[in-house]
Formats: sequence, structure tokens, C-alpha cells
Amino acid sequence: MKMQSAPYRHGASPTTRHPGRRRLLLTGASLVVLSGSALAADLPIAKAPPPAIAASLSSWAGFYLGVHGGYGWKQDEFSQSEAFLLTRPQSINGIRSQGAVYGGQAGYNWQFGRAVTGLEIDFSATGIKGSNGITETNPFGGGTFTTAIALGERVQYLGTARARLGWLPTDNVLLYGTAGLAWERLDLTQSSSQIVTPGTTQIFSVRTPTDKFGWVAGVGAEVMLGSPNWIGRLEYLHYDLGQVQTANLTIQAGGFRDVSTAGSQTIDVVRAGVSYKFGETTRFASVPYAKAPAMAASLSSWAGFYAGAHGGYGWGENPFFVPNALTMINGGDIGGTKPAGWVAGGHFGHNWQYDRFVTGLEADLSAADLKGASNTVTSTGGGGSISLGFDDKVKYLGTVRGRLGYTVTPNFLLYGTAGLAWERFERAQVTTTTAPAGSTITRSMSPSDRFGWVAGVGGEVMLGSPNWIARLEYLHYDFGRINVDGSVFSNQPGATSAAITAGHQTIDLVRAGISYKFGPDTAPFAAASPLYAKAPRMPAPLQSWAGFYIGAHAGYGWKQNDFSTVFFLNTFDGGIHSKGWLGGGQAGYNWQYGNVVAGLELDGTATGIKGSSIPVTASTETETLSDNMKYLGTARGRLGYTVTPNWLLYGTGGLAWEHGLRKISDISVFPGVGVQTGISDTPRDLFGWVAGVGVETFIGSSNWIARLEYLHYDFGGVEATNTVVSTLAGVASTADKPGRQTIDTVRAGVSYKFTP
Repeated sequence: MKMQSAPYRHGASPTTRHPGRRRLLLTGASLVVLSGSALAADLPIAKAPPPAIAASLSSWAGFYLGVHGGYGWKQDEFSQSEAFLLTRPQSINGIRSQGAVYGGQAGYNWQFGRAVTGLEIDFSATGIKGSNGITETNPFGGGTFTTAIALGERVQYLGTARARLGWLPTDNVLLYGTAGLAWERLDLTQSSSQIVTPGTTQIFSVRTPTDKFGWVAGVGAEVMLGSPNWIGRLEYLHYDLGQVQTANLTIQAGGFRDVSTAGSQTIDVVRAGVSYKFGETTRFASVPYAKAPAMAASLSSWAGFYAGAHGGYGWGENPFFVPNALTMINGGDIGGTKPAGWVAGGHFGHNWQYDRFVTGLEADLSAADLKGASNTVTSTGGGGSISLGFDDKVKYLGTVRGRLGYTVTPNFLLYGTAGLAWERFERAQVTTTTAPAGSTITRSMSPSDRFGWVAGVGGEVMLGSPNWIARLEYLHYDFGRINVDGSVFSNQPGATSAAITAGHQTIDLVRAGISYKFGPDTAPFAAASPLYAKAPRMPAPLQSWAGFYIGAHAGYGWKQNDFSTVFFLNTFDGGIHSKGWLGGGQAGYNWQYGNVVAGLELDGTATGIKGSSIPVTASTETETLSDNMKYLGTARGRLGYTVTPNWLLYGTGGLAWEHGLRKISDISVFPGVGVQTGISDTPRDLFGWVAGVGVETFIGSSNWIARLEYLHYDFGGVEATNTVVSTLAGVASTADKPGRQTIDTVRAGVSYKFTP
């Protein structure tokens, strides 16, 4: 039966006239309120953040670029004995250096309420230099003979890759601590002079460029300069680059001891800077927000910045081989070391999550105590003996890596990882000589920094909450050749032919660790509305370049090294021009601000770039120098502009590394006797800077991206040089030219970008 509605009374509302309808509406409203979080999973209800809160807090999150300048003080606490060069034993005790520092930095900040975390790389040129020396004067004929020995150090470049962790005491001021990996290009000079008065002068000087690595830590303060985009900073950094000089110990019969200690090199820098941070807080107001299921988001989120500690055990192999004929003592063959021991350190990084896939960038630094010794060979005769052996030690390990994983359950992650690797390697040569009059023991330890690649797998599990994460990880390090490879061949009667094998150094490591993950990332106003999260985005008019990506590249490279060295008298050799193929991979992350795209990228490249100098002949000997570049790597910032939604033009710059081999081939012809050929291959790790430009375009979708890129590498003067100044008859004054080593590459590539 059809019900009839009662007529309206003047002034009454429909719900007043119909109490049943009013109860129905109230019930529906209550259900909507009580089920808001559930509805949010299905309905992207837009809601802007409270204007007052958004305006009151400034956002520190975002990509930034900047410049800095300051002053640095360096201490190198070695002690080098010159007892065998002077009539009265003296030592050069350390070097104090100081000078200006200036350069640039790039990085990204993530904000979690009042906590701010970030990753930063920087590069600085410096004028830090100093020297120290000793002098001895003795009577000579009718005058004096003065000997002066001096050591000098000059820091040409400094670079770091660091994590930052800070707190906002006020909205516009950030106080932070920072730590990470450090590098320096150091020029070492050693000069000696002999001056006869009256009479002649001779001065000999050797300059040796070297790349040293270690750790850096410091504190700083930043303040927003009127807007959230311009940020001023004042920063203190302490660099510890370990031992630079060679340590020697000689103990002779009768109690004589001659000791040279390597000490430790540190640098303290105070610098001010300014950065431009992309993005403004007002851009957050236009992002649609909706209530999100809090429990589901917190349990499954692996995204965020993290820092932690780890420990484990490592074992390595360094299978070099020195044949009996080249040990110089005729006591047998020397073959390899197998260092093993504990490893402990820290790590930091950032994860990005795409459904069940988790990608990330991570850096770590570990102290290590991997030790191993070669066999000892002994030769006897003449009433005495001589023995020779080597001790190896890995003191530090460090990596910069990309990570790619899959969550098999919401709380359990399996991942693979790969990137660049570094080790601080120490080799000691121990020689013991015995004779009827007594024995002499000599131990010489030389530190070196070696670089290669690392790859591995691991598993992580959340420990009750998304913030604390435990891990178990296996890593394989490959540093290639770290020993000199050489051979001698001769067809002369009675001569011996033999070869040294450099081997291939590897380290395998198993370690466990724990990390604290900040996050998920929050806008400054998130604290006022913690149950709000970004709703599903509406279709955007522009393609998104933001996200983590991984890919491969290939191309061609040209290398120039225009040095020259004195080969014999006034004959010079040098000048190597090389070229060849290259191929490798890259990983990075982009952030997009309208048409501006900024990012950080790591890459590793194998190459076939080779070349040789023009052979030079002097007297009966002909010498040829050759370079064989094995690997290239970079850590770079990128900054680009989308000229159309699908095309990106960008510039890029950062730190660069090269691992290669320097071959020296000498052929000596002895008329009527025979020919002798000597060949040596010396591994070299060089560091410098890289800059370039490129273009990228989407291939059909927003996930696959093609690129064409030009990069220019500059490693500076990498050759040791000698200078001789003489007024002595028959001794010519000569000077080597250090030159400058550069590499130019053109390469094409493709990347897969995970969609945010």
C-alpha cells in the first residue's frame, strides 16, 4: 500500500517532520565517521594539510647543491730515520701543514618530524702544504760539505661520501653530526742537496702523487637564509687517513737499532658554505591526502633512511708467486698469503619500496684484522744464512653499493647487492741475515689503498617493529692484481729466465648486523595529522622521472697522459695515448621538482682502453711504456631539465676512480752476447673528478629509459717525477714533466626505473 506524506508545516525542516528519516541520516553519518580509515583505502578523498601548521614549519627535505670554503690543518706524525745517509743519526719527525680549502657539495635530506637524515658527497681543492727537514755540515778540504734532507706534503684534493643525522632545535636551524668515507690526493716530495763550499751544488728532488683513503667525521649547523631554499652552513670535519709513510725497523748485532715509524695522518677542516635546496614547502599543500590504514602501512614499509652496525669474519686469498731465481737469495719460491680474521664496523643507506620490491643505496666502513703470511725461504752459505718472507694485513674495508630485494613476507627481505670496494692493505717484508759476527733483522711495512668491486646477497628481518632490522650478509670482494707482475727472459749463455705472477686478490666475508630505520618519510606537518598519507595520485599530465633505477651502458673511450721522464741522459720517454671499448652498469635515484630533475648515481665500468708510448732507445737499451685500463667508477650528482615530458637534458659531476696496469718493457741488446728482455706490470689505483652532460628519453613507457652520455675524467698529475739541479761538471740538470691524465668517454645505455 502506498503511504502518503503528511503536508509540510511552515517553518519545519524535512527531518523534523520525519523523525525516522532523521534517525536514518544520523546512523549513516556515524557509520561514515567510524569507518573513515577503511573508506580511505578505496576512496582517494583529497584533504589539504592544516594551513597554519604547514606554514609554521619549514621543510628540510629535498635535493641540494652548494659551495663551501674554509681552512685546514694537517698533522702527519711519522718519524723517518736518516741514519744511513748522515754521519750523525738524525730523524725527520713529522710534518705540519695548513692552507685554504674550497669546493662543492651535493646531497639529499629526508625529514622525520624534527629529525633530519641525509646522504652527501663533496669535492674540495686545497692549498694545504708543509715540510720538514734536517741538515748536517762537516769539514771538507778547505771548506765545508753540507747535506740537507727535506720531506714535503701537499694536499691537492679532498673528497668524502657521508651520512648526516641532525635535529631541529627550531624550525629554521639544523644541528647535525656526519661521518663516512674520505679521500685525498697527496703529493709527497723528497729532496736532498749536497753543497760544497766553495765549489759545487747538487739538488735531487722526487715528487710522488698518491691517493689515500680513510674515514671522516664531524659536526655542523645549518640555517635557512630567509627561505627554505637557501641554506647557510658552518661545519667542522676531522679526516683520518692512516699511515702514509713506510715504517722500517733494522736491528743489528751489537745492539744497533734504526727505527722509522709511519705514524698517522689527520686533517682538521673548518668551512662555511651555502646550498640551494630544490623544492618548497608550499608544494606539499597541493598533494592530495587521505586517511590511510596505519597498521598496514607500518608493518610493510621498508622505505626510509637507516644506520647500523655489523660484525663478522672474513677470509682472503692473494696467490702471488715469486720464483727462486728472482728472490735474490736463491732460497726457494715464495708463494702467496691467505689472510683471515674479524671484521666490524658501521653502515648507512636509504631504501625505496615499490610494492614487494625494495631498492636502495648503501655505504659501509669496517675495521678489520685479516692477517696472513707467506712461506719463508732461507739460503745458507759462508757460515751464515739469509731468509725472506712477507706478512699481509687488511686493516680497513669499505664499500659503496646498490641494493635490490624482494619481500617474501611483509617482514622478511631477501636482496642482492653490488658496487665499488676499497681496502687499506699493509705488506711487510721481513729479512733476517745471520753471520758469525751476529744477525741483522730488517722489517719494512708499506701501506697502500686498493680498489675493486664487491657483490653479495643477504637477508633482513624486522625485529618486532619496522624500525629495528636485523641482517645476515655475504659479500665477495675482488681487488684484481695488487702485486707487481714481471718477467726476465734472456738468451745469453748461463742467464736465467723467470717470471713473477701477481695473482688475483679476493676476500669473502660473512657478517651479521642491526640497523635502525627512520621513517617512513614525513612532511613537516605530518606530526599534526599522523593518520594522513598520500592518496593514490590522479593521472599526471607529465611523465614522472622520480624513482630508483638500475641499468647498463657501453661505449668508447680515449685516454691522454702527456707526461715525460728522463730515460737516459737527455733522452725522454712517456706520453701515452690509449683508446678502447667500455661497458658496465649504473644505479641511482632521481627526484623531480616540476621540470627540474636532480639525482645521485653510482657506476662501475670494465674497459679495454689500452695504449703505448713511442719506444725510446739509448745506448743498447730500448724502453716502451704501456697503460692497460681495467676499470672505471664514479659517484656523481646529476641535475637536469625536462625540455618535454619525455626528454631530459642533464649535467653531472662527482668523484672518479680508475684501476689499471702500467707496463714497462726494456730490451737490452749486447752485441755478440745476446738479448735480454725485462717486463713489469704494476697495478695502479687513481682518483680524481668527473664531469659531463647527457640526454635521456622514455622508451614507450615511464619505466624504460635510454641515454646518451659524455663524461670527462681528470686524474691530475699521476706520474712520479725527478728533478736534478747540478753545477758539478759532467752531471746535467734535468726535470721530468708530470703531465696530466684525462679520459673522455661517450657511452649509450638503458635503465629500468621503478615507478613510485
